[in-house]
Amino acid sequence: MGVLIFPSLASTNEEPPVRASDAAEPRPALDAPRFDTLVSRYRRPLLSFFQRRSVGAEDAEDLTQEVFMRLSRRFARLHWGNPDGLVFTVAANALIDHERHERSRRRDRHVEVDPGLPDEEPSAETALAGRERLRGLVAALDTLSPSVRAAFVLCRFEGLTQAEAAARLGVSVSAIEKHMMTALARLRLAIGTDHDA
Repeated sequence: MGVLIFPSLASTNEEPPVRASDAAEPRPALDAPRFDTLVSRYRRPLLSFFQRRSVGAEDAEDLTQEVFMRLSRRFARLHWGNPDGLVFTVAANALIDHERHERSRRRDRHVEVDPGLPDEEPSAETALAGRERLRGLVAALDTLSPSVRAAFVLCRFEGLTQAEAAARLGVSVSAIEKHMMTALARLRLAIGTDHDA
């Protein structure tokens, strides 16, 4: 059986074969621009890009910085064959993320408005008059006898019926009715109105 002999690479003028690991090394198609050149070239166009899409000046500035941050993280690995396309693709993605964040933030702050609420806050005069009226009611309640005050509190503040208040206080329903009439008359005098308190 014969011996196979391979000629040495050193003895020929041929190039060594390309290894698979050599072929896999990425080679950028174009050299990356200097980062400071990129910033000075695209800062104003990016601000305009964001502001044309109804982003406020402050947010446009933040988004422009975000684009440069994203580019700086992968600067050496990016393909710079079309720098405009690359920069504005990153800008469009940053804008999408920003809008998604804003929608989420607005949803968290959304509060249902009760249509029964007044449209405006009361004026200072109205608020002062209300406080004075409340102060008068509290003073009038303090002048009531304990049994009349108890009947009034149970029926008006705790929402019991007169029968339930009578059962709780251990008196008749007619006694509760009399206590309520006394309390209402005293409170009407205190606030100077003909309506029930």
